[in-house]
Amino acid sequence: MKRMAKLLAGLLLCGAMSAHAGLVTGTITGLPESSAPLAFGDGTNSVTFFWSINTFDRGFVYGSGFTGDSDVAVAIGAVDISDIVDASLLTYTSGFVGPLCDADCNAGGVGTFIVLNNFVTGHYGVVRIDDIIGGGLDATLNATWWFQDDGTGRFARTTSVPEPGTIALLGLGLLGMGAARRRRAA
Repeated sequence: MKRMAKLLAGLLLCGAMSAHAGLVTGTITGLPESSAPLAFGDGTNSVTFFWSINTFDRGFVYGSGFTGDSDVAVAIGAVDISDIVDASLLTYTSGFVGPLCDADCNAGGVGTFIVLNNFVTGHYGVVRIDDIIGGGLDATLNATWWFQDDGTGRFARTTSVPEPGTIALLGLGLLGMGAARRRRAA
């Protein structure tokens, strides 16, 4: 009976944790300046990124006026993806933001964090400008991206906590097994 209770408790807790959304991440390597807009996401939903050069270590990032579906904002002061607690609170533009620094020109050696919001689907993505290489028409960009696949703008790391309904079901199951055990013992 104890084994059954432990198994039931484990299954309920695992089920509650697997329901939480995930953060998809990847890298951009050698993206040419002013090339076609780049979409990234979870395979079903995406945001669209488009950039151009300003100087050898600075660039502009463009919103939906250029990408068609994703507005853009700067996460001022962010030095880690977990600093972007709720991207929905940022101010977005359909125009452009910049000039923005790569890791070489930013104090602290971390590139600027750009947040994209696909206003059609409501999904959010983040791009950190790691390195802008070269200048003029030969410039390329290296970056790291994150995409929140649940449609929220929450990029901060959080701890999964079972929902109250899950805990109630677990409690009822344990009470039922305890009552059945007492009934057998009597």
